[in-house]
Amino acid sequence: MRTYSFAPISAREYPTLYILENPFIWGGVGFCLNVSEKPYPPEIIEVMKRKGIAWYHIPISETDFTKSWSYSLYHGLQLLAEAYTAGKKIIVHCDFGNNRSRTFIEAFHFYLTGEELLDEYKGEINHFAYNCRIGHLSPLDVEEAKILNIRRSVCSEE
Repeated sequence: MRTYSFAPISAREYPTLYILENPFIWGGVGFCLNVSEKPYPPEIIEVMKRKGIAWYHIPISETDFTKSWSYSLYHGLQLLAEAYTAGKKIIVHCDFGNNRSRTFIEAFHFYLTGEELLDEYKGEINHFAYNCRIGHLSPLDVEEAKILNIRRSVCSEE
C-alpha cells in the first residue's frame, strides 16, 4: 500500500469486499477512518472484525455547506493521533479518496509537524487549505491555530 512519507497512512476509496481482501492495499492495516456519508454494511464490518481492523465513522457531506467540518476534523485528528501513536497502519477513506480523506490526512500532517503539506501522494493541491477556502472549514489561519492549540494541550498532558 502506498502511504504518505510522514506516516503510515493512506487515502483510499470506499472499500468493497474484494478490495478489503487485497493484501497489497489492506494488509497490516490496524485503523480505518471512514469520512464518507455512508456507514459500513454488516458484511464490511464482519471482514474488518476478522482482520482486526479498528474503525470509526465520521460522516462528512461535501454538498451541505451549512454543516462545518471543523468539529468532525478535530475528532478525526484525535483518532488518527491515537492510531499513529499506537504504531498502526492507517487508511482514511471517503467515497473516492480524493477530497475529504486527503483533507483529514493533510490536517493530520499539520497536527504532527506544524507545516502545510503539498500533496505528494497524488500530486495535487492541499485539500485542507482548499476546503478552508471554499467554506467547508473556517479560514486556514483559524483552523491551523485551533490545531496547534489542540496539539499543545495534548503535549502538555503527556
